[in-house]
Amino acid sequence: MQKNQELNFLDMEQTIINQNPHWTGKKYQNLQQRTVFEALKTNLQTKHIQILTGIRRSGKSSLFAMLINELIKENKPKSILKLNLDNPLFFEIWDNPASLYKLVETAEKITGEKVEYLFLDEVQVVKDWEIFVKSVYDTETFKKIFVTGSNSSFLQNEYSSFLSGRYLANAVFPYSFNEILRHSGIYSYFDLVNHTPKVVQQLDMCLEWGCFPEIVSSKNKEIKASLLNSYFDSIVMKDCISRYQIADVATFKKLLLYAISNIGAVFSYKSLATAVGTNENTAKKYINILDDSYILDDVSNFSFSLKENVRNSHKLYVADNGIINAVSYRFWDNKAKLLENFIFNELQKQQYDEITFANSVGECDFVVKKGFEYEAIQVCYELTPENSKREFSGFDSIEKEVKLSKKTIITYNQEQHGKDIEVVPVWKCFF
Repeated sequence: MQKNQELNFLDMEQTIINQNPHWTGKKYQNLQQRTVFEALKTNLQTKHIQILTGIRRSGKSSLFAMLINELIKENKPKSILKLNLDNPLFFEIWDNPASLYKLVETAEKITGEKVEYLFLDEVQVVKDWEIFVKSVYDTETFKKIFVTGSNSSFLQNEYSSFLSGRYLANAVFPYSFNEILRHSGIYSYFDLVNHTPKVVQQLDMCLEWGCFPEIVSSKNKEIKASLLNSYFDSIVMKDCISRYQIADVATFKKLLLYAISNIGAVFSYKSLATAVGTNENTAKKYINILDDSYILDDVSNFSFSLKENVRNSHKLYVADNGIINAVSYRFWDNKAKLLENFIFNELQKQQYDEITFANSVGECDFVVKKGFEYEAIQVCYELTPENSKREFSGFDSIEKEVKLSKKTIITYNQEQHGKDIEVVPVWKCFF
């Protein structure tokens, strides 16, 4: 037994060293600039805990690396400790947050330096992690603490109130279309218009393969497909089934696949339950789990009315088009739905206060709110004489309830300017 414990300790030491290559003084390389990074750099000036939330593989760990590069400009590299807590070798601490002290002590023993900056990656795997973080924050054990998590509710349990007023939280998404264009050398509106074929090609890649950083940088379609399947399995197994101890895995997966196959369709929890052969409470519970794990977004109906049929209406969107590809490549045939899902995710990255849809009188795909202003957005892959009246009249039902500051129809590649409704191609809309 003693020998096994010694082996585990040696493995732990080596794992800590492997997770901190910056200790040699070398900066992390091949990191793409992210829009959110400027806000994170500004936040370095505060002592508040920096929390990054978002779906797995969206780039949270890369942002950690960028922050470490920034810190080692003026700090000793070995005073910065990064721990990926999702590593199986750390399983002994998952049920004991106090064991995090042991990891810090081990790192300090290895380097001979006091840890000043602590980075905790995928912290949600450690039960009651907030207790440890609050303790070391209040005692000023470190100059600053950084945390990532892949569950939207990991700041909403009973212990999270301990951190109230002590943290700054930033959402991290897969690349935005704007970021992808900038990485491709499209920096201005002139570049956008002057290189339209290249821009549209990038759009097609996003619609088909999504915007996860590794997927965007890979040129091999087989590697892209393999990575996406790996992401999907990891999110479903780790962040959903294992975390929430789901017993009826078959029904859970059936509901997930059904939801992905019907993105953008209006549903109620009752109708969803009927479609997958379960009860309404279970369907709602599973949707909440998928929403919490960032794999799906449950979007509510916009209305100031309290009518039951209005409140019960929902739409589901998938966190990235690449996940749709991982589940069913055949979905590529439904380009209109892929465009709608892509646009929803781009709206998410715009940091609106609220994104809903309208389905009371007519139907409008998205109603977005920022401050006290509302905008309405229709998504139409291609405007035709047959569908134009429906798409333009979709704004009417919204204006009966709220004044709109802007009305837009987003298409794949059409543009026209009307009196109060703009028709804009998606590649111009999100530049």
